[in-house]
Amino acid sequence: MGIAVREAMHIGGLARCKVVAGADGLDRTIEAVTVMEVPDVIRWLKGNVLLLTSLYPVKDDEEAIENLVGRLHMAGIAGLAIKTGQYVRHIPDAIVAAGNRLGLPIIEIDKETTYLDIMTPLMEYILSEPRPLEEQPDSYNQWLTELAMSGKGVAALIEAVERLMGGELSVGSELPARELRYGTEAAPLTVLQKKQLTAAKRPVRMERRLGGQALPCLVAPIMLSEELVGDITYRASNREFRERDIRVVERTMILIALEFLKAITTADVEQTFKDQFMADVLQGRVPDVTETIEKGRRFGWDFTSHYAVYCVAVSRRADSSERRIRETAASPQWKRRLLHQARAAFRFDEAGVVITFLKQDMVILYPQAYPPARPTAVRQAEAIHRQLASEWEELSFTIAVGRWHPGLEGIHKGYLECCRVLELGKPLRSSGVIHYDELGLFRLLSESRGSNELESLYAESVGKLADYDAAHGANLVETLTRYFAQNGSLAETAEKLFVHVNTVKYRLQKIEQLTGCSVNDAEARLLLHVGLKIRLLRLSERSEYD
Repeated sequence: MGIAVREAMHIGGLARCKVVAGADGLDRTIEAVTVMEVPDVIRWLKGNVLLLTSLYPVKDDEEAIENLVGRLHMAGIAGLAIKTGQYVRHIPDAIVAAGNRLGLPIIEIDKETTYLDIMTPLMEYILSEPRPLEEQPDSYNQWLTELAMSGKGVAALIEAVERLMGGELSVGSELPARELRYGTEAAPLTVLQKKQLTAAKRPVRMERRLGGQALPCLVAPIMLSEELVGDITYRASNREFRERDIRVVERTMILIALEFLKAITTADVEQTFKDQFMADVLQGRVPDVTETIEKGRRFGWDFTSHYAVYCVAVSRRADSSERRIRETAASPQWKRRLLHQARAAFRFDEAGVVITFLKQDMVILYPQAYPPARPTAVRQAEAIHRQLASEWEELSFTIAVGRWHPGLEGIHKGYLECCRVLELGKPLRSSGVIHYDELGLFRLLSESRGSNELESLYAESVGKLADYDAAHGANLVETLTRYFAQNGSLAETAEKLFVHVNTVKYRLQKIEQLTGCSVNDAEARLLLHVGLKIRLLRLSERSEYD
């Protein structure tokens, strides 16, 4: 098991290095490779290890340098490889002399050779032999760590692990960064699978679809701050999973998580700058159009184009407290997930889409050269809504759609309209998609909210019906609302309310008796219509403070 130092000197980075002492010990066997860059590492060494070091831990301690080779010889190591240049200009004479005396190979590492250049080919050779991982887990873990810390990214790390394990690995990401993905793209994890991985926090056997086939796999979660941000999927080649596979994947998922952390930190900082810049654009603070267009180009945005504006808000649910909603919407994890899901809605047409956050809402700018028909704009918003709703069953979303306006000023106008929709649109529906044009009469009535005239008009019409319903447990307001919604059809109104037609007739008579307004009179009917709109405005105002 292992490889002789003499043979190892022809493999990988060692082929560029030279033996400066201890040639008599070149037949010593290397069974693992490790790094000494902290004091007292020697006490933890096991036999037959090739030790790599810059001598940093002992560079200022002459006594430690004098005793180093003797202690390593007693520990039974296979050889000592020293990188000169950074901390020591040359290998100390005491180390050379002791190496020759004890027959311990002393190797000078070439200046252009990294630890990884030595570790990777040797560990691949050693780990290809039977049961190496079980016997030398520390060396294997250190090699993987060195590989991860080399800065070569996810692909280099996974490719090395694939060569050792003899199977296929893929990395999936909940984040938009493409450099975090690797290998055959698996079908998205189901909600149940995500919950299983989040609960387990370690590799789990499960079936996944890879290349169109459902295959048994070992799937490991990539977790950061209790959030599932990605996964590693391992498929063995024509064999059962072994305990070694689980340990390798488990170690790999920790190191891949470091790569995700680096990418997330970079993306979060960049998103913050984007949000700050877009806050000025959305709120109309654009003193210099040319400068703003140029700034936008640095983020990859073309503000010489025209955009449709959508605003996404989290709607309050009966089982979710307002405080919880606000805390969730403000967290970086929440914003990342929201951003990822919103981009998924544009996965076939992502070019030029701008996504930013302002206050608690997400704002999406979709490139649109010409004014889209209202149904087209609504369909796009509905696609976004479906994508978000499929990810968060416990939350509800309202997407406001502004009208199309040209240029940078058009973005500002569209955003103001979206804000207006979110403010006034609650009466229309508790969640879903609302276009600015749907506000209709609410836009006019909202200008007079709280005025004596509006309150008086309500009290003279629908207010009387609401009071009667409260006092007698009746349904006059609901009946009137349904009657107007069904365009005055008695039969359809009765069907919607699950009552007899005669019941609807009786209630309409009661409405006329209480308000003096007949649904058969155009002026009176208009007054009742307006009264219902005022009532919805009052209810929406009240819900903001509940």
